[in-house]
Amino acid sequence: MKCSSIRRCAIVLTILVGLTSLVSVPSSGAASDVQKIQTLYDQHEYQRVLEELGKLDADVAGALAVRRLKISTLLRLGKPKEALADYDRLIQVVKQEDHSLLQEVALAFVVVLTKDMREQMRGVAYTALKDWQSSDAVQFLEDGLNDGSGLVRALAAEGLAKLEQGRRSTRFRDALDDQAVLVKEAVLKGLGRSHDASHIGLIEPLLQDPEVRVRVAAAEALCRHRRTSGCALLEQSGSAPNPDERGAAIRALVDLQGAQVMPILIEASQHKQPSIRGVAAMGFGHVPQPEALTVLSRLLRDPLPPVRVAAAVSLGQLQGLDARPPLRKAITEDRDASVRAFVIGGLLEQGERFDELSPAIEALSGTKEPAVRTALARALARASEGNRTAARLALKALFSDTMPRVRIAVLKSMAKLDGMSALQFLKQGLHDEDDAVRATAGGELLRLAQVRG
Repeated sequence: MKCSSIRRCAIVLTILVGLTSLVSVPSSGAASDVQKIQTLYDQHEYQRVLEELGKLDADVAGALAVRRLKISTLLRLGKPKEALADYDRLIQVVKQEDHSLLQEVALAFVVVLTKDMREQMRGVAYTALKDWQSSDAVQFLEDGLNDGSGLVRALAAEGLAKLEQGRRSTRFRDALDDQAVLVKEAVLKGLGRSHDASHIGLIEPLLQDPEVRVRVAAAEALCRHRRTSGCALLEQSGSAPNPDERGAAIRALVDLQGAQVMPILIEASQHKQPSIRGVAAMGFGHVPQPEALTVLSRLLRDPLPPVRVAAAVSLGQLQGLDARPPLRKAITEDRDASVRAFVIGGLLEQGERFDELSPAIEALSGTKEPAVRTALARALARASEGNRTAARLALKALFSDTMPRVRIAVLKSMAKLDGMSALQFLKQGLHDEDDAVRATAGGELLRLAQVRG
């Protein structure tokens, strides 16, 4: 099989580690045996490769090139757990990580779930792939556009929208005809960021789509292409009576106009529809001004928990403003445990000392509700520099949780806190008993490796 690079080989669904020499094989006869096995590998006779590798004596089988050949074969056969075990044995010999090979192993844990019968597992896989900022993700994401689930197709479209090569994909543009609103939205947002004027002709017809959120996404895309008609429609939708239309427009306007949208946010913060108040609360986090602090402090006392959660998150993001007083009050007065978890995240982001929050963190760690423990794990990722050591310890304790969703949140938070320094912790996640946890760990390793590269 001819490949332009190891990475190009990897995206043929399977993962190939180049084997360019077998100099460590101890004899010419053994070298001949290994060469025959390599030929079988090149002919895609992977099961026979494993059988023949099993016949080699210990010295030959222990050669580094042969070890890598076995790992690559196991990955080709869709056996990432076995490949990981062999990888662990390999690095015990070489005494250092093989980052390229580890990346291939990580990818295999994600890819194997893209064909899973369970929609949730496919969702986990495509969530990981959409955050992998690599052109090598494009082929997998394109395949995801054919999934039977609209949610999975939307995740694939979101991933393609983030990549220049993805936005140029014919299959991505064709997804404008998808029946799912979320898919059309994702494609339109990607085309809006493409800076390719030829896409305008694809976008304009969607202004007449029967779904309001598609129309808003089309208006946003045109506005990004500096079409005043699109910007005008977007501003008009920002005051629309339909909550879905108004909320989608406000989110887009915050991204496009920043502080200029403050009057719209203030008006929306008083809307009778909770979803609009929640959108406003999230928007204020992107406009760190005194008015935002005042309104968010009020929204932190909203009757509905989701609005209070949005307010807590945004208060933490108001860098340059002291948002701790209203958050401190909420940590003692709010009766909803999930809200208190996000309040902790806001305080940590604002620089509140970890030991001041320890009692509240310990209480939430022991709650019976998995959703609360998950929210706490996510909140700990927002710890400021001085709090990160304590946050890591709390996250490691949460990683022993019996619920996969909690462990998934822990992995994401550790990766956010430590970047590639979390590599050993993420490798531990690859050994988890749960498919979704392993795929999440693999996805984080891929994402961080791309950043590192």
